[in-house]
Amino acid sequence: MQSGEDASGTWSMRHRLAFGLALATLLPVLLFGAALLWGQWRDSRDTLLLRLDANARLNAGVIDDYIDAQQAGLDLLADQMAMDLSRAKPDLAKLLYIYPGMLRALHVDADGNVSLVRDARGRELAPPAGGVGGEAWFRWVRAQSRIHVSGVHRQDAYGDEAVVTISAPVLRGNVFDGALQAAIPIESFTRLSSESLARRDLQLLLLDADNRVIHAAPGLSFSVLDDAGPLGRQLRALARPSDREVRVRRMPGLLHDGDDAYVAAVRLKHGWTLVLAAPGAVLRAPLLPRLLLLAAMLGVTLLGVGAAIWWQRKMLSDSLGYLLASLRGYALGGRIDTSVNARLPDELLPLAEGIGELGARMNAAFDELNKVLEEREHVIATRTDSLRQAVAELDRLSRTDALTGSLNYRGFLEAGERLWGEAQASGKPLSVLALDIDYFKRYNDLYGHAQGDSALRRFAGAVRSALLHSDDVLARPGGEEFTVLLPATTHAQAMHVANRVCQRVRDADIAHAGSPKERITVSVGVATLQPGDTEVEDILKRADAALYRAKAVGRDTISD
Repeated sequence: MQSGEDASGTWSMRHRLAFGLALATLLPVLLFGAALLWGQWRDSRDTLLLRLDANARLNAGVIDDYIDAQQAGLDLLADQMAMDLSRAKPDLAKLLYIYPGMLRALHVDADGNVSLVRDARGRELAPPAGGVGGEAWFRWVRAQSRIHVSGVHRQDAYGDEAVVTISAPVLRGNVFDGALQAAIPIESFTRLSSESLARRDLQLLLLDADNRVIHAAPGLSFSVLDDAGPLGRQLRALARPSDREVRVRRMPGLLHDGDDAYVAAVRLKHGWTLVLAAPGAVLRAPLLPRLLLLAAMLGVTLLGVGAAIWWQRKMLSDSLGYLLASLRGYALGGRIDTSVNARLPDELLPLAEGIGELGARMNAAFDELNKVLEEREHVIATRTDSLRQAVAELDRLSRTDALTGSLNYRGFLEAGERLWGEAQASGKPLSVLALDIDYFKRYNDLYGHAQGDSALRRFAGAVRSALLHSDDVLARPGGEEFTVLLPATTHAQAMHVANRVCQRVRDADIAHAGSPKERITVSVGVATLQPGDTEVEDILKRADAALYRAKAVGRDTISD
């Protein structure tokens, strides 16, 4: 009986040793592997959230700037036509030339009768029968006397093309005298952004103010002109303005393949909503190599543990108690005490040596994994820093005209609002110069656009050399039109600067065979802040009016 108990006790000790050996080797591997996978997933998620935030706000700014540019061109043409309706045909053709994204433009009189229609090729089309007096956009523009941006729609006049339209009132004084409307194809301002985002595993969705789909990437469960339904209303509720941190949510039902998506939404101007969606697979994909590595480690560890247990079961003898006692002081990273080995029988010495080798392999495995983790953290930190730098550079480029180095339309608006606010706060004067290169269209026709671009750069350099203060601002809102903002400058000083600008442009001596003076000259309109002005737009309009007077009296001159 005693012998049976001993045998039973010996068998129990073997099982306990086998269980302890497996636990000591496999549990650290599993815990460390789980920690590594969790850290990888968390880093991938943080990186994805940063990508969604940066790309959503960047693309929202690009689309807003595009629509604002089209709107500004249409509004400017409406102001010009209010002064001289006879220029409707050439000015409408010029608008379509300057803004190639426009599919078609038309002029409507005060009663809704279409008087002129031109397409993107400059052809004059037959006006539609019955006019547009009953259409919602015309009633809105006539009632509000403001720019109107429509939602997405499709009409027979545009074929299969889905478009949005921009409408501007023609106001003679404060009296509604008709309207201009331009149709812009959706693809003209969404295709490049959508393709670029798709290459980064991001899907673009654009909704209008009526919850209809303006654009949907191929991977999404929507099509153009669809009513986005409850899911669209959730996305619109999630959206924030582009100047605030974007909220990212995980949402089902947005992708064709049924996978959940991480989405970020930005509220655009005119009530539109931009949504970026990243499939959940984007987060799971980086985990697969780690899972394979963990499985390989577990397989190797299981093989080692199995070999050790088999060896232990074969070689275990009555001295098992001594071996167990020696293992009580064993910990990961430690070593077997050789003094304990001396107390073991010769047949158990290989098992003791195997346990020591196993500890060394585990330490080496932990060192290797720590090295991999440190390298991965360094790569993530480097990529995050590069992304921040890229976002900052894109933000700067979005305000700068690449051709002349001056501010573009967006930068011009921001600078104007900033200088207006400073002038209001300090009580100092603020002046504006509206510049227009004389006969520049003839220059492009004669010398080509490449030479025209070179002339624009030289012109911008000549204007800069005429400015007196470092904080004077030169902007190119579009084409051959430039604007100079002169903070803390009186009207007399502004007239002096305008004369310097005209002279410096003459001194640049840029040959122009199409000009009566055989060189490039400039017409300048001057305006200064007045007590009754309520916004910077008041000064700009007076400067534009002065510019038209300067051009009317023969160009190469100044008017205020």
